[in-house]
Parts: sequence; C-alpha cells; structure tokens
Amino acid sequence: MGAGMLTAAAAVPPRSATLERILSDYQAVAARLPEAPVTREARTRAMRELSSLGWPKSSDEQWRYTNLRAFEAVAAFAPAALTPAALVPAPAAAPVRDPLPSAPELPPTLPGFERLVYIDGVRYQHAATAAAGVAGAQWPAEQRLGLLCDMFASDVAGLRIRGTAAIEVLFLTSAAAAGASCYPRLQVALEPGSELQLVERHLGGTDAPTLVCANIEVELARGARLVHYRLQQCGLHTAFADTLCARLAEESSYRVRQVAIGAACARTSAQVRLAGRGAALSWQAIAVGRGQQVHDTALKVEHLAADTRTEEVFRGIADERARIAFSGHIHIAASAPGSDTRQSLRGLIEGAGAEVDLRPRLEINTDEVKAQHGATTGALDENLMFYLLARGIDRDSARALLKWAFLGDVLRAIELPEVRRAAEHGAAGQLPDVMAVGALT
Repeated sequence: MGAGMLTAAAAVPPRSATLERILSDYQAVAARLPEAPVTREARTRAMRELSSLGWPKSSDEQWRYTNLRAFEAVAAFAPAALTPAALVPAPAAAPVRDPLPSAPELPPTLPGFERLVYIDGVRYQHAATAAAGVAGAQWPAEQRLGLLCDMFASDVAGLRIRGTAAIEVLFLTSAAAAGASCYPRLQVALEPGSELQLVERHLGGTDAPTLVCANIEVELARGARLVHYRLQQCGLHTAFADTLCARLAEESSYRVRQVAIGAACARTSAQVRLAGRGAALSWQAIAVGRGQQVHDTALKVEHLAADTRTEEVFRGIADERARIAFSGHIHIAASAPGSDTRQSLRGLIEGAGAEVDLRPRLEINTDEVKAQHGATTGALDENLMFYLLARGIDRDSARALLKWAFLGDVLRAIELPEVRRAAEHGAAGQLPDVMAVGALT
C-alpha cells in the first residue's frame, strides 16, 4: 500500500515556481478585487482551471515559440491598479479623474470616434461603461493566459452596440506599473444588423519588466458587421499577451487588421468560431521585430456552419535576432459544407540570428470545400533586387523599398487613414532603412 501511495503521488506534476507566485499573489489581493468586471466565483474557477492546466512550458507545441521567460521575469502578478482609489466605485456624477502624470501622451483623437481610455487596466473616467453582456469565455489550454486575466482583471471596457458606432479604446501602460501587471479587458457584443468600427490600441511602457495581459471577447449576432483594428505598440520592457475569442452568428462579418510591433515578447492567442451559416472572417496581420523581440500568434478558426468563409493574410519581418511565429489552424467541421478558406502566410528574415516560423494547418471533415493555403519564409527576392539595381537604385534603398512593399498587402487593407498612418509609422520605426530612404510617405 505504501508503494502504491508513492506511485500515485509521483504521478501529480509539481507546480512551477511561476504558477506558485501567481497563486500567492492572487490570494494576497483576492479580497480587494472588484466584483464588477469578473465575479468572485468566476475568478475562483479561473484560478482552479489555471492550477489544473499549469503554467505553459516551452516543450508544449502551442507555446514553443513564445518567450515564456519574459513573462516569468515580471516581479508581481497582482494588478498595478490595485489601490483603494482605483477599486472604490465612484458616483456617476463624480468629476473626471486626470490621467496619471506618468501616462504616455495620447495620440490624436480619430474624427467621428468616441474614445475610451484605460490606464494600467482601469478606466480613468469615473463614468461607468455598461457591460456588454458577453458570456464568459471558456479558455482552452492554448489560451490559458486568458484565465490569468480572468483572475486579476480590475475593470472592463464593455460595449453593446445597437445600430452603427465608431469607438476607439486606448489601453495605456504608465510608469507606475513598473514591475507589476495590467489586465485590460474588452467585451464587444453587436446586436442583429449592427455595425461597429473598433480601434483597439495598446501603448506605453515602463523601465522594468511589466506584464500586460488582455482578454478580448466578441459576440456578433445575425448580420452584424465588425471592423476591428488592433495596434500593439507597448514598450520594450513589456511582456504582452492578448487572448481573444469570437463567435459569429449567421451572415455576420468580422474583419481584423492587426499590427504587432512593440513589447519584448508578445503572444496573441485567438479563437474564432464561425457558428452561423454565411459567417465570414478576414484576419490580416503584420508583425515586425528587431533586436531580440519575439512575436508569436496562434490563430484557430472553426467553421461550424455551411457557406462560412475565412481569409488569413500574415506578413512578418524578423530583423537582427528577432523571432516571428504565426500558427494558422483552420478546422472545417462536417457540418460546414460549402466553406471557403484562403490562407497566405509569408515571412522575411533580415538578420543573421533572426527566425520566422509559419505553421499553416487545414483540418477538413467534409468534401464540399474550397481551400487554398501557402506559407513561405526566406530572404528578399533577388530577382526583384536585380530589377531595382538595374534601374539605378542603390542596394540599401532597394532593400528598404522591397521590405516596405512586403508589408503593403496588409497596410493597404487598413481603411481608416489615421489608423493606417499610425500603423505605417510604427512599422517603419522598426525598419530604420525604410525611414532613411523616405519609403514612408
């Protein structure tokens, strides 16, 4: 009996030191976390689920390209915004609180857009935002950092749209968050036939390792249309993770334009369910890394109904010793005849120590589909280089122009001029030779 007990005990894997710190930090602040963004019961469930799954390891296939050490270097997983002033609800008529003095400068307001600003995960206006009413997400193992945000979230940007709207949500990280963590939370629900242009930006940084861990939940009713611009421009001491889940009803449309250029390490874990007939997803993204930056995206799309459509376009440039990864998993269920999927993944390696890893995956369980996919990784096209050199353009300028053209597919798909300019300037800032030759207009 004694030997059997030892064997059973040995089968239970020990908790990692990182998970132990997370649980300890949670126990220390649990009683002071607000009830509004996440109920206490939901926080407890998330804690138990994360404890069961464990902290991700580099040996896990879905996490092998994420720089987990950047997340583990954060000193405190408790929210930076966990102060009495931030947690005590204020009356609706209370005056607007000024931004923190250390908050980064705000970009110009977008014409025609309502703006919401959150600093270190908490909205700095006291006026409350109505909850979107999105059902709580169930985060699988490859999205387990969503559980971390559920545990610690201090506020929520909740949007329920009826009709037509244009909203910009800025999530800013201030110097006050240095060494701690921020947990932005965005919930979006569109009622039948509604339309929303949504700009989500993550800005700012600190001078010490800081965690920004965001959850995004999207629910589109029948015939709803959402255009979602996502710009991640955090500071280079930031470990950034965003976990997104979306569910699309019949004839709804979700268009994502994502730009990842900031943070020391960034991880996007996204799952989109095309649950209604005729639902459509267009996901176009760029990632530009230099130095030792790591950008890792894992996108899973589930076709669950007939005549659903997916378009995926990814362009990544890794310079110096940066690492870019994109996993595109498209699953077409037997219940989804007539599905149409197109996938184009391309990576450009610019540094001797750089790495680009592209992993397309199609899982098809019905014969009635159209499916196209392609993934290529390599250096700049020498034929195109020769073409430019033959026309008198010097080599440095030719390289810069070709790199800029490489990103053009996605940048041109950003239809809002102000957002496109912000994306272009951010991407060009990662490519000094592009700025030097004036390829950016």
